[in-house]
Amino acid sequence: MTRLAFAFGHLGDTFHGSQVQPGLRTAQGELQRVLAELGFIDKSTGSPQPCILASRTDAGVHVRMNVAAINISAEYWDGMNERGFINAVNDQLDGDIVVWAADQASENWNPRRAESRSYRYRLEGLDDWRAVDEDSFQKWLDIFTGKQDFRNFCRTDDVPDTVREVLELKAWKNEVDGRIIGFEIRGRAFLWNMVRRIASALTGLAKGTIVLDEVRSALNNPLDKKDLGLVPADWLILWEVEHCDVNLVSKARSSSPITNLSIPPDKAMNRRRFQRWTEAARLEQKQICYSQWDSIMN
Repeated sequence: MTRLAFAFGHLGDTFHGSQVQPGLRTAQGELQRVLAELGFIDKSTGSPQPCILASRTDAGVHVRMNVAAINISAEYWDGMNERGFINAVNDQLDGDIVVWAADQASENWNPRRAESRSYRYRLEGLDDWRAVDEDSFQKWLDIFTGKQDFRNFCRTDDVPDTVREVLELKAWKNEVDGRIIGFEIRGRAFLWNMVRRIASALTGLAKGTIVLDEVRSALNNPLDKKDLGLVPADWLILWEVEHCDVNLVSKARSSSPITNLSIPPDKAMNRRRFQRWTEAARLEQKQICYSQWDSIMN
């Protein structure tokens, strides 16, 4: 058998999250169904989940890049290699989930042991977001960087340790006009709802319903329960997952840049127009993924 690592992406609004759930369509479930139909994995023996994912995502979260691992017959892999594997799998998948890279890994390689994971959140799609200057925004982002206890910024169900390290947090800017459209966050691992709760705090700061001292207190006093809100999942994209021992991320980084996203209208002047724009912007979120997958594969 050969241990195979492969990169894939999927649209968040057409799946009930990434992890297998009985009776529901999930990214992991779809991959396992197709891999089993092709004879690449055997679901009848061994692990109940023969396709292991690097990161878990909720329903609504789009995925530009996630990574999975399977054990595949060495004969199959040697006969088709990366291009053959990608074509075989994608021919059986619907267009809302795409496999776009594959490589051989070491025998016991585990995709969960990632060097880093990064997300992008498009804040300008939120009704409560207000435009801010870049210097102020970066000062807010800096509050969340480093190793801290994010107990007040996650769903704590059955989580024994809520300390995480945010390696980098910066503005996500539109490449044509330079406006802040959201933020990019990179860390080794994330807690359930952590990015969306950070996004909610930033939105509160921008609107003025939250002050900096509240955010600092929520981080510095994790045992004092403080709820700064939770924003929707549909503006969130799992952007990339990096591993030191399997180099799939280099292909993702070679993709074409996102050149321009539509400008939101002034919601105070015309709320109906802003609501129409948000629906179009949700389609742009999907277009980001489609164009990135196409660029990577070509």
